[in-house]
Amino acid sequence: MVQPSNIFAITAHNMGLTKLLLPLLLVIGSSAFGNQLSSKAVIQDSSQTTSQNSSQPESPINLYRANYSAKFSGLNIQAVQKLEEIEPGVYRESLSAKNFIGKINEQSTFSLTPDQQLSPTQYSYKRSVFGRDRSEVQSFDWQNSVVQYIKEGSANSQLDLETGYLDMITHRLQLRRDLNAGKQVFSYPVISRGKLKQYDYRVVSKQILQTTIGPLNTVKVERVTDDDKKKVSVWLACDWDYLIVKLEQSKGKDSHYLELLDAVINNKKLTPLAKTDEKQL
Repeated sequence: MVQPSNIFAITAHNMGLTKLLLPLLLVIGSSAFGNQLSSKAVIQDSSQTTSQNSSQPESPINLYRANYSAKFSGLNIQAVQKLEEIEPGVYRESLSAKNFIGKINEQSTFSLTPDQQLSPTQYSYKRSVFGRDRSEVQSFDWQNSVVQYIKEGSANSQLDLETGYLDMITHRLQLRRDLNAGKQVFSYPVISRGKLKQYDYRVVSKQILQTTIGPLNTVKVERVTDDDKKKVSVWLACDWDYLIVKLEQSKGKDSHYLELLDAVINNKKLTPLAKTDEKQL
């Protein structure tokens, strides 16, 4: 029989799991107020990591699968993030995380507009902890310019939809695309839980970061907020389509940590830099 004190401790860990996963979703980003990426920029981006199967046409979006480990208050968490083309021109990016107390699954289905902008069609979030489930879905109806928010299977709200609006997953992807285009400051309108929110980021520095995989060229990005006590920093791999390799979040005495274990981008395994004498962090 589980003692009440143990239940309280586990529940606290569960809240921490959610807090850790949400910033991961924030950071892997996307844009709306930023300048548009040209088709040329997309082609150059794809050429950095080409598929091993030359008979397959190159995708305008780089497909990948990445495994992460994280710790919250000493609690180990495993997470998998991947981007797939589920049919020609239609993509799905997803994040799944789990430990012994539960699991979280989040995904977004999207396509590209003729000018190569991300256009989400449906976003879903599911969480199951100790048999208690939570689910929400956002359906993007671009023809009628509305977003339908469904919580626990029932329609909850409806929001006007404007060009450039993104969800939590596509805004992270657009951040990576904007980094590839050389931008330094980012601002995105994001629909989260049926409400329109603003997510802002800025580039802090470029570093050779020592990771589990080995040294990698990275760019450090921070989320810009009005809360001085909250800090979210993320390092993304410059040579590997700006895939997230490390994330740190702190608020007061609470701190969380996440790092990349391994990844495959367009069928090419992510590998470290050759040995260097430069300072590694």
